Amino acid sequence: MTRISSTFASLRRKGIAAYIPYVCVGDPSIDFSKKLIHNLINAGADILEIGIPFSDPIADGPLVQGAMMRSLANGFKMKHLFELVSDVRVFENNKPIVVMSYLNPIIQFGIERFCELASQAGVDGLLLVDLPLEESEEIDKIVRSNDLDIIRIIAPTSGDERIDRLLENSSGFVYVVSVAGVTGPREKLPQTVFSFLKTVKARSRVPVVLGFGISGPDQVALAVKAGADGIVEGSNLIKLYNSLGKSDSSLPILASHVREMKSAMVLSETNAQGI
Repeated sequence: MTRISSTFASLRRKGIAAYIPYVCVGDPSIDFSKKLIHNLINAGADILEIGIPFSDPIADGPLVQGAMMRSLANGFKMKHLFELVSDVRVFENNKPIVVMSYLNPIIQFGIERFCELASQAGVDGLLLVDLPLEESEEIDKIVRSNDLDIIRIIAPTSGDERIDRLLENSSGFVYVVSVAGVTGPREKLPQTVFSFLKTVKARSRVPVVLGFGISGPDQVALAVKAGADGIVEGSNLIKLYNSLGKSDSSLPILASHVREMKSAMVLSETNAQGI
């Protein structure tokens, strides 16, 4: 059993869903990223999603784009990702770590080299947001050969046949996006996403996680009620630490927010039983 599947199984036994914060490595500095991740784990994060900055992040809204641009401007190199993950593993060996990236930075670095170093550092899964399933066979082989889970994205526009193919070729969990758009906090999520979430959940053999737009405990509660095994929060965290000055003084406030989000993550009885 992988760290990801073990974590979801453990959380299900406890009757809670997974809180998965997104951190753009290097925004505004590697040192802040390390402190932020330590803080998120101590506040209750269950799985970490660490994003590799990229100059053309077409799936991301202004907040994540801004984080990526600041990281790149401050000199991010791929070695910083591996150093960051290795640093996390010094004090936390059980929390799964998923790396989110666009394909281009990994191709430029070298796919085989990237997967090998990621696995050695302690990465558990890889989410490539712009890699079509139809073109992923060779990359999938390399990812799997390095004992990394392959996280797929399922969009509201995905048809039944495509959903089944994505589920069949996923491991770890699948990432359902709440809107057919870019990342960014939203006051309300469309009602259609909850029925879509139920559809995917009923067909999936792996945990189902909801992301894009999550920013408050009310949204978390609705997502979990609809069958989500976890939620991803990214843009809203960036918004919070931006507003607080991107300094160490923001960390206790972020920790309080994480605990508030976690309080809304109680699974329904049906979901807790994995039905």
